[in-house]
Amino acid sequence: MKDIVTSFGAWIQALCEKDPEKARKWLATGYRAKDLQLKLFPHKLTARSAQMAAVQTMESMIAPLAHPEKAAMVSLFLPCEPLQVLGLAPYSCEGFGCFLSGTQAEGTFLRYAESEGLPETFCSYHKIFIGAAEKGLMPKPRFILNTTLACDANMLTFRRLAQFFDVPHFTLDIPYHTDQSAVDHVARQLKDMVAFLEQQTGQKLSQSALEEAVARSNRSLANYDRYLTLKADKCIPCEMTGEMFAAFALHNLLGTPETEAFTLQCLKDAEGAAPAEGVRLLWHHTTPFWVAPLRQVTDFNRKVQVVACDMCFEGIQPSFSDDPYQAMAQRVVYSAFNGPVARRTEKGVQTARQVKADGAVWFCHWGCKHTLGGAQLAKETFEAAGIPTLVLDGDGCDRSHGGEGQLATRMEAFVEMLKQGKGGQA
Repeated sequence: MKDIVTSFGAWIQALCEKDPEKARKWLATGYRAKDLQLKLFPHKLTARSAQMAAVQTMESMIAPLAHPEKAAMVSLFLPCEPLQVLGLAPYSCEGFGCFLSGTQAEGTFLRYAESEGLPETFCSYHKIFIGAAEKGLMPKPRFILNTTLACDANMLTFRRLAQFFDVPHFTLDIPYHTDQSAVDHVARQLKDMVAFLEQQTGQKLSQSALEEAVARSNRSLANYDRYLTLKADKCIPCEMTGEMFAAFALHNLLGTPETEAFTLQCLKDAEGAAPAEGVRLLWHHTTPFWVAPLRQVTDFNRKVQVVACDMCFEGIQPSFSDDPYQAMAQRVVYSAFNGPVARRTEKGVQTARQVKADGAVWFCHWGCKHTLGGAQLAKETFEAAGIPTLVLDGDGCDRSHGGEGQLATRMEAFVEMLKQGKGGQA
């Protein structure tokens, strides 16, 4: 018998063929039901902070479906504090690609996107969303905002969607180099973005409210950095989806009171956690949460834990400017995802030591050229630093790629090797 998620996903895909707006309403209803479950009946081993991030992310997916007139479509790395100040909901392309896959409703939209000319090698998160948008499941946003960081797909996806929806479009160009001139360049563009938002909404953005939101962002990232340090000596069982929920909280939802509360709860959870045990893994890139055999290795397992993911810590810096535009610009310019892949691996080595990871996993999501191209360099860099590294090939959300058993087998062998390196005591 099919489980309820599989049946619901198949029904949403079939209904979208006949009545996309009705399918959208039912999708929102399904997400509201999941939101209620996350609030009232979380997994008994879920940390309170992980529950908060899951609920916050779920509600951010519901908002554009329920009130598209208040939604601005954004890419993952766009600073969203100006949207929050103006009462706009971030409408995440990558987020919906991920959530539709979690709903097991991705297949029809992937096939449609490819039939409309998108190559098989294009990022599946973007393909799912484009297919769902062009088939009418995804609502029309007020406008679209994106950065050029860090995905090649950004340059095609958001331009194509702006043309499809016939809405205004603003792109924030992030220089490849990382210095003050790049920060100043992005800060000027952010001021232009605010002018764009004011023109589109007819509202004047409050400078004091923006300063307050960005200050919350700075505090939240500092809290999360402190959490990673505390976590080094703690055992906090988690699940693969938890890192993705945290990534949304620390990106499109960064600057909200809810994200700051999440990071404060992270500190409380770490302070009250049991001493560290088991094999500790540092994960790079998205997590293939749909691969059940892989989840069986890591989810809520005290003997094997993913203790950090670079999707969550890439934007953490030693300090940020008090000027809101400079601070937002610093966050994207100095992101570990900007510039050569060596910056990303160096940040990874630094964080591996911070969280006392026993090994690293570099997940090569199909279609992500930055991650695929940097895999061998990453492995060499980590292992030169004394951190054993597993390179896994797969897809973060496209089930048609298969290979579930192989992913789990390779992970199990890697974990066993790390256990032996710890004297078999893990």
